[in-house]
Amino acid sequence: MGTRFIAALLIGGLFAAASAKTTIGPQTFVAQLYQRATRDPHFSYASPRILTADLFDLVQRDANSGKKIGAMAYDPICQCRDNDGLSAQIISITVSGDRAIAQVMLRFDAMPSPPPQRVTLLLTRTPLVGWKVADIRTSRIPSLRALLTRRASARG
Repeated sequence: MGTRFIAALLIGGLFAAASAKTTIGPQTFVAQLYQRATRDPHFSYASPRILTADLFDLVQRDANSGKKIGAMAYDPICQCRDNDGLSAQIISITVSGDRAIAQVMLRFDAMPSPPPQRVTLLLTRTPLVGWKVADIRTSRIPSLRALLTRRASARG
């Protein structure tokens, strides 16, 4: 009986260690997100690996509507059409259970340089997958989710 107990503890410990390696925190998720957004010229925020399922569905419906206006005329993660010269700084991340709020300051090294932009990412931790973006807020768009929901409702 003692060897079974020890074996169970070892297996449990291995499982916990493996899951700890695959689960990243919100700070790492946001940092990796902006590393990709600043380095990959073909980066697209419209991915089920980045967005929650319901936000991804809204983005897809908007993209398939044939209208490229408003929020979808640019990438809301980087607040840009072209990420050349983009740099991002995580200002703060506040975690409350399975939710987090990330404040990010975006800057461009372009001539002339636009003023820095603050982006707020509302994050949700999903089972088995980890952190995803549930909504994006800026001074121009208080809620990407609300905007896309209104646009979908207007189309019928």
